[in-house]
Formats: sequence, structure tokens, C-alpha cells
Amino acid sequence: MLQINNLSFSIGDLDLLKNITWTIKPKKRIGLIGPNGAGKTTFLCVLTGEYELSGGSISIPKDYTIGYLPQEEIVFEEKSILDIVMTGNPEIIRIEHELKTIHDQLDANTDNPALIKKLGVLEDRFALLGGYQIESEAKKILSGLGFKEGDYDRVISEFSGGWRMRVHLCRLLLQAPDLLLMDEPTNHLDLSSLEWLEDYLQTFSGTMIVISHDRFFLDRLVNEIAELEKGKITSYSGNYHFYEQKKELVTEQLIKAWQAQQEERARIQKFIDRFRYKNTKAAAVQSRVKMLEKMEIIEPPEKASTFSFKIQADVKSFKEVLEINDMAFNYGSNQVFSDFDLNIIRGEKIALVGDNGQGKTTLTRLIHQELFPQSGVLKIGERVNIGYYAQHQVDALDLNKTIYEEVEETAAPSFRTKLRDILGIFRFTGDDVNKKTGVLSGGEKARVSLAKILLSPCNFLIMDEPTNHLDMASKDALEHALRDYDGTLLVISHDRYFLDRLVNRVIEIKDGKLYDYPGNYSYYLGKRKQYHPETVTDLIITPNEPNLKTKTAQPSGAKKSKEQKREEAEARKIISKQRNALQKRIDEIENELDVLTARKTELETELANPATYNDPEKSKSLNLEYGKIETQIPLLEQEWEEKHLELEELLESIE
Repeated sequence: MLQINNLSFSIGDLDLLKNITWTIKPKKRIGLIGPNGAGKTTFLCVLTGEYELSGGSISIPKDYTIGYLPQEEIVFEEKSILDIVMTGNPEIIRIEHELKTIHDQLDANTDNPALIKKLGVLEDRFALLGGYQIESEAKKILSGLGFKEGDYDRVISEFSGGWRMRVHLCRLLLQAPDLLLMDEPTNHLDLSSLEWLEDYLQTFSGTMIVISHDRFFLDRLVNEIAELEKGKITSYSGNYHFYEQKKELVTEQLIKAWQAQQEERARIQKFIDRFRYKNTKAAAVQSRVKMLEKMEIIEPPEKASTFSFKIQADVKSFKEVLEINDMAFNYGSNQVFSDFDLNIIRGEKIALVGDNGQGKTTLTRLIHQELFPQSGVLKIGERVNIGYYAQHQVDALDLNKTIYEEVEETAAPSFRTKLRDILGIFRFTGDDVNKKTGVLSGGEKARVSLAKILLSPCNFLIMDEPTNHLDMASKDALEHALRDYDGTLLVISHDRYFLDRLVNRVIEIKDGKLYDYPGNYSYYLGKRKQYHPETVTDLIITPNEPNLKTKTAQPSGAKKSKEQKREEAEARKIISKQRNALQKRIDEIENELDVLTARKTELETELANPATYNDPEKSKSLNLEYGKIETQIPLLEQEWEEKHLELEELLESIE
């Protein structure tokens, strides 16, 4: 257990951490969250001892080990990645070297009882620490994080910065410290490596503190959220989803308490102002002045920044947005796609997933006609206007134009009166919009490109990692805009929370074949894990079958008629619409139950107070409200069960 007592840290006049007292218990998996600049990374650096405290103390048990994965790149010795990972457990490495030395000495002189005895002790210790399994464990972790067997003996300098960070993460996992600190560990991982890491960390025996903007990662992994805000840490038991709900209730209660205090202070101040100069009221006035001075001021919560905007297709495309039949594409001798089929119809919101190198970006570039297939058909539908966002699109910006000019140039007429407001969502406010794009950072240029695509008059959006470089508020605004978008969307993203709330179809590319899932990202995860990737079946429903029986779909090699593909796409939309409506009502009921349960608790507290009954009208009103809530809650709970049952039956109908 690590104990923090009145910890403070300042940089100049800025107090980042203020008198934090916190007990970090064993086996806790903690998500450390807070606004940018709140001091999250600083806090981890303080725990590691990299930064010296301005005040307070940290009590660390004897032999307690701390491992730290920073955001910035690590400098390594010029060794193979397997050797670097193996150094994660220095005691095993030390014993291994000592054993080698003793064996060499015994080769020269076998008659040495002291050395033989020492050898036995060290071998026992080596076995106890798992020394004989360490290499296989190291390779298992390397493999899980995306390294191939042929990579193990390659030197670290042959790898990019992102892959070097994976090597350091492998080393930390092999080390298995008592406290594992990770700062944005998901930044350098593809989806399969990320899912492997989540599963691996579920079995991690130590304590963990992780900073991450990946809300899906936090939901799956952590069992406590620590929010760092205004230099203080507030802990919430549960995952990120629970934190959001609890935070909303706490904020509502804080606002009520602040409003009540403001009213009370105003009432007291009114008395003071009215009787300040009356001698007969001097004692009463002075008493109330002291009352105000002693009152602990409740600080109202800062109003969260909320943004919203709508994007609409200026012209509707025909129903058939994209048709791909028997497509083959190669990069030289490297075959990416063979006999590849895909149909997309208007209004679908599709996530394109797959490991790095499987061809996701290549497919989007083929659709955008930056690349062309060697054989087969790739046909864009009638009246389809494609808007394509990818990281390399920043190269198309005119560096001599201002942000405003660059976005205005391609904006649809309906957006031109709202350009400044929408640019604010992408963190370009005030005079920022008059900056030349040539002076912007890479992330700022990416945001300008994203704004250009969203505001253009397109009806088929293709987006490759659109949430990179966006903060939480901007991500939420983008998600809501895309959810209400009446065009067609094909998106690649590592932000699974974003995908889960947005898409109604998931297309996985694996080994040049396509696997199709008619649901959101959670549905895809559940279905994919039921099957081996090589034999995964796609569950497709046709609207012509009244009882919604399923058909088993095959990878893209199986041939289907154009009409069959259209019907399948229509069926996915029908099921997705039903599922979304049920899920929306379930979410609404849960929110209503949270509010009613919180209010019921408040009423119980008031009704338990004898002073309440000094006011008969008030006590009568409270009892009536309490009785009404007691009636509402069971009805909502019953509806919640019914809607859940309907949702389960709907999902079972496509299984």
C-alpha cells in the first residue's frame, strides 16, 4: 500500500497539486483523468521520484517497485528487443550472470564445495523467480503487442518510436512491478494489440494507475476513477461509465447546495443591510456578520464546455453508394486484396477495422480513387460526393491562406454563416482563425483539414482516424454531428468508445478478406470472440423473412447477386434502427431511475428530520412527492426489464 500525505507540487507560482492525501490500495486499477494541463503527468512523475515534492510526503513500503511508461520516447541501449525486454527483471538477469560465472569457475575446478553450495542456492532462487520461463514469457508479451518472431533479435534502432514504446511496455509487463504507472499507453497500439493488453492487464496482480483518453479502455479495465481537478484528487469507485453518471449526480447536488447557500447568504446580507444602523439590532447584526465570515464557501462547479453542430448532405445520393466486385489490388508482389466484394448503401455508418497492414487505408484510397484496382469492379454510385479525411490530407492545405479562408473556400453555403462557431469546436477561436496555415503545428493542420471535410457539401464521408488531435469536448461534438449526419459514413478509428456510439455496421479486413457485422463495435467484439477469425460467420438478416431468420454469410470470396447485397444492407439498417431505438429508451430509463433514486434519498433525509413536521404544508408536499416516486420507480424498473428482454430477443434473432 502506498500512502500519500498532504502532497503538494508547484512550478513557480502555479500550484499544480494541492495537499493531496490519498491511499493507493493493493490490486486497484485506477484511471487518472482530468482536463489537459491539470497535472496528471506531473503527478505520475512525482510518484516515480522524478520531480521533488513542494510539500507533504509519500510513504512507500520496503522493496516496493514502481514501473513507469511515459508518453515521450525512451532511450535504449543498442541491443536486440528481446534482450531489452528481458532486462525488465534485473534480479533474474543478475542471478543468470552469476550462475554463468560459477559454472565457468566449476569447469576449471569442480572440487569446490562452497561454489557448489552457492550454485544450488542461486538455482533455487532463479527457479522461484521464474527464471527458466522468463524468455518464453517475454516472447509471449512481445507477440501479444504485435511483434513477429523474426523481430526478437532485431536491434532496437531498427524500430520506429511507436514500436520502441511497445518494447518498453513489454519490459514493464515482464517486470510486473507493485505499482504500474502508464501515461496514454494506447497511443502506439493497433486494435488487436490494445485488446490483448486489456486482457493481459485484467490478470495483472499489482496496482495500476493509467492516464488515458480512451474511454473504452478505461471502461473495460479500471475499477476506480481518480479525477484530478484544481490540484485535488476525487476518487469514484467503478469504471469510466459509472464515473460519468456519478459525476453528473454530484454536480447536480453541488449546484443545488451552492444555490441554497447563495440564497441563505443573500437573506443574511439583507438583514445586515436593513438593520446595520439600528442600535437595537446591533447584536443581531454583528451575530450575522460573524455567521457570514465563518460560513465555508461552496464553490460552484465550472460549467463544462459544450459544443454542437450539425452536418447535412446538400444533395442525397442514390441508394447504391458503393459497389465492389471481384476486386484485386497489389503493391508490387504484395497482394492486398483478391476477389474482394463490398456493397454500401446510403445512410450506413460503418467502422472499418483490422490489424495494421491489413489494407484499411488502402481500401479508403481505392474508394477515393487515389489508387486503382488491377482487376474487378469498383463503382461509385450516382450523385455520390465523397469527402475524404486522412492524415496526409494536410499536404493539400494552402500554407499562405488563413484558417478561415482555407475552410471557407470549400464550405457548403449552409455553413458559411456559422464558420467561426464551428471552428471554435476545433479549438480555433478569436484571432486564431486569422493565422496562416503555414505556421500551424501538425495537429492543428489536421484539425483544419477535418473541419474542411465536415463543412464541405459531401454525402459520403470517408474518415481515417478523425479523433486524433481532438480533446474530449471536441470528440463529443464530432460524435453527435456524425450520429445525426444524413449521409453515408466509412470510418477508421482506434477510439472504440467513439465507434461504439456511432456506427451500425463493422467491416473487418483480415488476410485480404472481408468479415461483416451488422451492429456496433461491442456487437462486433462479442461476435468475433465466438469464432476463430478464419471461420467467423457474418450474420445477415433479409427483410423478406418475417420471423427474421438468419443467413450465414461467408468472407468476401463468396459471390452474391447485386440484389442480395442490397437486401442485406437494407436488413442491417432495419435491425440497427430497432436496436438503436431500444438502447436509447433503456438509457433514458436508467437516467430517469438515477434521478428518481437520488431524489428519493434526499426526501428520506428530509422526512427523517423532525423539524420538517413543524411546517405541515411542506411535510405534506414531501410525502406526496415521496409516494409518487415510490410508484414511478417500480414501473420504470419493469419497463427497463421489458426493453432489455426485447433487445436480447432482437440480438438472438440474428445469432
